[in-house]
Amino acid sequence: MFTINKCSEVSDSQIFKAFSDGFADYMIKVKMDEDFFIKRFFGPEGNDRSLSYIAFKEGTPVGLILGGLKIGENFKTLRCGTMAVIPVYRGTGLSDKLMELHEKTALEIGCRQTFLEVIDSNDRAVNFYKKWGYEKVYNLTYRSWKLKNKNPLVFDKNSIQHKVDILTFDDIYLLRTMDKSHLPWQGEFTYFKDFPCKFYGIKSNGNIVAGIAATDTRIFYLWVHPEKRQKGYAKALLNRVITDLKPEVLNITYSNNSEIHTFANHYKMENSPINQFEMYKWLE
Repeated sequence: MFTINKCSEVSDSQIFKAFSDGFADYMIKVKMDEDFFIKRFFGPEGNDRSLSYIAFKEGTPVGLILGGLKIGENFKTLRCGTMAVIPVYRGTGLSDKLMELHEKTALEIGCRQTFLEVIDSNDRAVNFYKKWGYEKVYNLTYRSWKLKNKNPLVFDKNSIQHKVDILTFDDIYLLRTMDKSHLPWQGEFTYFKDFPCKFYGIKSNGNIVAGIAATDTRIFYLWVHPEKRQKGYAKALLNRVITDLKPEVLNITYSNNSEIHTFANHYKMENSPINQFEMYKWLE
């Protein structure tokens, strides 16, 4: 009934059509052109055409599952970067065929687990993944800090603002040798490495102890060494981002992190009405 090919065997236009038509009735309007989609989904999103599959019906793309290796886990992990089936072919078993190929590929390349993100209120998708053995492990929370070109941060003469330096990606990456917390996919260093981020940090005795990676719309990463917390380090880093980049809104995503949650509450960052689950499946 369906012909299924690897995405490495078809054109980018066909991949984009499968994605666009599959998400045409999605609860969140997906607006992007083909060039943006290809650069994003086969760039920082980490999908690999050779690990992804597209389904055709009489030559027309009708389904898609993207896969890419997830770096930063303790086990080799295949991430599902997106899965879509056009409405008319839902309930036909096509989703199962695509998922079967996804897991078969994971085993062939030596992965021990698979991973995906799903909107928490998308019951149809959540139940589908549960049927396939996925479990909800982390909650993804999205917050936004509406600044409107104003800086709400106030410093006294004893602040450590003067210690904040412009750093490189490699400098910030050194924090990962100390920071063992779980990072959401879009907070992984491999994800934001190629974004136009600015990196700022604070050093103590020549060693970096706090850092932030951000653009003028988003905080990708923020971490302070436990011994330096509650001393104004994070506030100083945020101030440098606001001062240099002049954002109107700063967005931040985190997963099951009480300290970032409390931090976001303190600065009255607003909750997004839509959040996600991170789901995992262990492969026997």
